[in-house]
Amino acid sequence: FFIVPLLIGALIEYFVPTKIFPTIASIIIGLLFSWTSLPFFILSLKSFFKAKTTFDARNTTTSLVTTGIYKISRNPAYLSLVLLYIGISFIINSIWILILVVPAFYSIQKFCIKREEKYLEGKFGYQYLAFKKQVRRWI
Repeated sequence: FFIVPLLIGALIEYFVPTKIFPTIASIIIGLLFSWTSLPFFILSLKSFFKAKTTFDARNTTTSLVTTGIYKISRNPAYLSLVLLYIGISFIINSIWILILVVPAFYSIQKFCIKREEKYLEGKFGYQYLAFKKQVRRWI
């Protein structure tokens, strides 16, 4: 969901070059976004490891993770990917790649998060519904 928009943006960038900011400023902003993505991903993995359940959404989950970073975001790993994607767009300094974060974000919402939420509601019922009421999807 992120690789395809990134590659399409890079291809457009090749033929129609753009700049978001002057190069140094864009790289600094990109690094800040990229570095900001790391704690969300690492803390998400740590919470899953601590709960002894799978991080891979394609596998059956054994417990609902509601601790750690999941107290402030229901989807910190996806948030991490969005921040990393934005960081890459600034590092490459491409408006095209940055614009294409919108369809990537939409695709993650529609095809991953919605499906996972339906699965978790079915598996954990009221416990997951209560979690949804307490914690925002993103942040």
